[in-house]
Amino acid sequence: MIKNFNQFISESGPSDHLLYYAFDWDDNILYMPTVIHMERKEGDSWVPEDVSTSKFAEVRSDKENYRLADDAFSNFRDTGPNGPTIFLEDAKKAISSGKLGPAWNDFIECLSTGSLFAIITARGHESETMRKGVEWIIDNILTEEQLYSMYNHLMMHAYHFGEDRGEQYDRILVGKPSDNKLVKEYLDNCEFVGVSAPSRGGSPANPEKAKEEALLDFQHKINDFAAKRNLKAKIGFSDDDLKNVQHIEDLYANLSKERFPNIVEYTVKGTKNPENITKKVRVVESKVNETSHQTPGLESSVLKFTDFGNMTGQLYPQGPDQRQDDYANQFKRQTKYLAKKSKEVLSDKTVKKGTKL
Repeated sequence: MIKNFNQFISESGPSDHLLYYAFDWDDNILYMPTVIHMERKEGDSWVPEDVSTSKFAEVRSDKENYRLADDAFSNFRDTGPNGPTIFLEDAKKAISSGKLGPAWNDFIECLSTGSLFAIITARGHESETMRKGVEWIIDNILTEEQLYSMYNHLMMHAYHFGEDRGEQYDRILVGKPSDNKLVKEYLDNCEFVGVSAPSRGGSPANPEKAKEEALLDFQHKINDFAAKRNLKAKIGFSDDDLKNVQHIEDLYANLSKERFPNIVEYTVKGTKNPENITKKVRVVESKVNETSHQTPGLESSVLKFTDFGNMTGQLYPQGPDQRQDDYANQFKRQTKYLAKKSKEVLSDKTVKKGTKL
């Protein structure tokens, strides 16, 4: 049952900690059809072979049998033969064919509750290119109920943390969601980081280290925000690449409490095997009033909203038996629904809002 805004905010209040989401993109949120151009050793010769991002994660260290072609990552940058539109077009293809990654459900729930998030990917796209892909998902994939939930959460955050208690924003979301002032500000405060983008120096020799640097930059922002609000923060990171997962697990295991004193919990989720998603949690301190209830999906997840706090942990308790009906089987329902709607999606038609997934 959808509540009106006044009832919604009267039943909600600031949480004692802030929750943040950070996601890898490929094979985590979506199984994108973008390929890497490589060469494979065959006898004494090298033959061209295009590999998926998942296979690349497996063979990139096999220097004896695989090597990168000169244009290996051309489709992963805005300057490739298809230009910056390749990211959005490949995202549409992945969604329309039901190629939803193990973190897709978490990501949709993140959007539906107005939670801030960071996309940290090895791709070389600039921030605006990836943002357009997320805007398209918001405009075309979220149901009417999910959009309503997202906007009410954003208004709630503005009401509790904004200087004018959210008076500058429309009370109801109308028109194209991504054109709305509040939604724009929401996405302005999310992070879209392609660590191989020209603005960051091009292709990194060490993608694990590059992702670490982007994540640490983000954590500084989180820590400062929490300190200003006299709150504590929890942060999580999900990735399908085992090397990236291990690298961030090691990073979190060795971070000193003094470096980020306002971050009290770190979570790393490994999504290489969707049937056996791993999770490692490090609790730094427990000065806040902790409970066993955590955000469903990325339990200790990620991201802030400038001056807006995140209420997901309070409003959505942990566990499949406690989830609200609209999320309980979202992944399976959306997979079937989006596959059925492939023609409509690829032709850029808007998915009918309010359709049951």
